[in-house]
Amino acid sequence: MLDGTLSEIAETPEKCASEPIKLLVEYTHQPTGLVGIAVDVGHIRTRYPETTYLPLIAEKRLVAAVRFASHLNAPIQTMLTVNAAHLQRISSGSIFDIGHLWDGFQRYLELLRKWVTERGITWSCVWVREFTGGRNNHHGEHWHIALHLPPRHQQELTAQVAIWTGEVIGAHDGKKKCIARSLTGAWYLSKRYDNVGFYLGKATPKKRTRYGQLIKNDLREGQDYGGEGPIQGKRFGISRSIGDKAQQRQGWQ
Repeated sequence: MLDGTLSEIAETPEKCASEPIKLLVEYTHQPTGLVGIAVDVGHIRTRYPETTYLPLIAEKRLVAAVRFASHLNAPIQTMLTVNAAHLQRISSGSIFDIGHLWDGFQRYLELLRKWVTERGITWSCVWVREFTGGRNNHHGEHWHIALHLPPRHQQELTAQVAIWTGEVIGAHDGKKKCIARSLTGAWYLSKRYDNVGFYLGKATPKKRTRYGQLIKNDLREGQDYGGEGPIQGKRFGISRSIGDKAQQRQGWQ
């Protein structure tokens, strides 16, 4: 686990939607030959737990962390989206050749954290890993990483993301929120004017089970919904600087 980059509180069963936990299977990643995930017929063995949704409390925690970041004068107004499964399928290299995308994500987040802090910027960050279904080119796992980034560093980060992903910078899509995007849309850097915690928390279940009955999840406020699907490893995280303990120390909670 990478220090200072992951959520302080693990996704415990009592905070998750009621669902069977599937376990990671292993395969040999091509073309690298690295061991990733394999099927044991009749029994699935795990390396990392698999979930379909965020924990019931995820949206609430993400929203609170983003608000607290603004309180610390480290507002989260930039979001990087990376279509990780697509980049792995096309053999993009770098961290996408590690094998399992949870391992690759941790490496990617650590690279980003170091890049940010080496420039004297507060590491104020929330993130989620989501799933896109269907048969489009970008189906599978993708990442949303929202962070504090002063505008003067936007173009420098754009160039760095192109290097990390092996995907060159493409044409601007004309949208007000767009900072930059890759040639194929495999990554997208955007401005956020709202509390991005609501968007990142959209895979939080709308309902929960109580005494065998489905009832409304009162911890959820947002109207957006999506991103649910099989993800192995942690689905979301909050940097320590804006996490629960940091909020408690300042009487925020």
